[in-house]
Amino acid sequence: MTDAPPLGITQRFQVDVDGIGLGGWKSCKGMTVSFKHKFHYEGGLYDQPAAVLPEQLEYQVITLERAMSAVDSPRVQQWLRDISQLWMEDPTGGTYRGCTATIKLYDASLTEVVAVWTLRNVFPAKWSGPSLDAMGTAAVALESLDLVHQGFL
Repeated sequence: MTDAPPLGITQRFQVDVDGIGLGGWKSCKGMTVSFKHKFHYEGGLYDQPAAVLPEQLEYQVITLERAMSAVDSPRVQQWLRDISQLWMEDPTGGTYRGCTATIKLYDASLTEVVAVWTLRNVFPAKWSGPSLDAMGTAAVALESLDLVHQGFL
């Protein structure tokens, strides 16, 4: 009898951008691709099914969220500073080409990679920091990062 292959555990994943480890995250949403298409009906062939014609692939924005940490959060801030500096100092008005990001899903022991998604031409779309409230409850400070990209297929 053979051992079953390792299963990916949804809370065991890491994100890297151009080799910079942005650490682990609480959630990763938007790993979706839609295959846009249209139906084409040929004239006079009313009893035939419509042909399906592919149009384009459409990828959603990836949203990462996690508790802020003294190790991983500064890495994200440094990456965002580096990107913004490239954008602001570019005399041509914005030829930043995007990064390559990888999202690695691990097994329960964090020793074996079960799946990898490589996102092409990644741009930071939005970073959100925690809502701070001295009079509120002692909630965990969360940060989120939205990444736009040109696909992972």
